[in-house]
Amino acid sequence: MSELMADRAGGSMRVHAERTGARRRGRGDGGAALVEFAIIMPILFLILFGIIEFGIAFNDYQSIRQGAREGARQAVVNDYGSDTSCGINGAAAGAPNNAKAIICTTKDRTALGDDVRVGIRVANTDADASFKGDSVQICTIRLVDSVTGFLAPFIDDRPLRTTVVMRVEKNINLPAPPTQTVSYLETDPSGDNWSWC
Repeated sequence: MSELMADRAGGSMRVHAERTGARRRGRGDGGAALVEFAIIMPILFLILFGIIEFGIAFNDYQSIRQGAREGARQAVVNDYGSDTSCGINGAAAGAPNNAKAIICTTKDRTALGDDVRVGIRVANTDADASFKGDSVQICTIRLVDSVTGFLAPFIDDRPLRTTVVMRVEKNINLPAPPTQTVSYLETDPSGDNWSWC
């Protein structure tokens, strides 16, 4: 019993000595921890904000892709509505109302507003002006804006682009000369003038 008590007393003294020793050693480590924190934080912020920016940009890309797909689908079945008041710019501002309605439907389906620019190309391969059996190509583009500002020098004004091509199922009623491709293009914000479309 006395050995057990002595063992406990010795153990508690040893623990106390270890604790005070740890305290003594830890007092001088505050500056080192601060330096380590200062070195690690920029890397941590870069990773954290990079994940946030990538997630937002990827979501925007999915939105313009879905908008282009739905706009093309509505165009090929001649069900694009009649709304032409979505703030169309560039050469497409003088397009026929049907083309404007397709552009407005596409912008509406992206849910990103006027930041999205739309281009339409319709290939009329025969003498029939109905475009039935021909293809409609819808191109959408949006420039990336940094949300956090941390990565702005690297990602601001980088274009998100997508193109969808579908075969016309019903007459889409766009005036076009036979055997020609007709284009209705808004101003390309990337400056590439729709060469990628």
